[in-house]
Amino acid sequence: YIMKKNLLLLVAFILTATVFIACGGGDGSTPTAAAEKCAELLKAGDYEGITNQLAFDENASKEDIDATKAMLVAMGKEKSEKQIAEKQGITSYKVVSEEIAEDGNTAIVKVEFTYGDGSTDTQNYDLKLVDGQWKPYLKK
Repeated sequence: YIMKKNLLLLVAFILTATVFIACGGGDGSTPTAAAEKCAELLKAGDYEGITNQLAFDENASKEDIDATKAMLVAMGKEKSEKQIAEKQGITSYKVVSEEIAEDGNTAIVKVEFTYGDGSTDTQNYDLKLVDGQWKPYLKK
């Protein structure tokens, strides 16, 4: 159990950046709609909202999911919030591309963020189709 918990924490730590770049929600009817919702949550600094949109492994226990969410929120506030603040906040974002896999079950949406200091960067949102809704997920 402890080994599994430590592995879960390690994986979550390594993928924190991905999590705060990849989130879903909104109407989730398209990968772009889910990515735009994520970008809006990130812009607002709503890390709880981001983690509530994630698709978790269907075999994960509620305790593991809750622990992972709590850790990701804390790490987002500690790291992402500081990095965004150093760039004077997110002023805007736009979807650059959407690529749906041949099987129709996963997608990558590229979003360009513009910051208050004038800098930009492009982030990939990894999404998968879950019960008809596009949701971010942690890639293994």
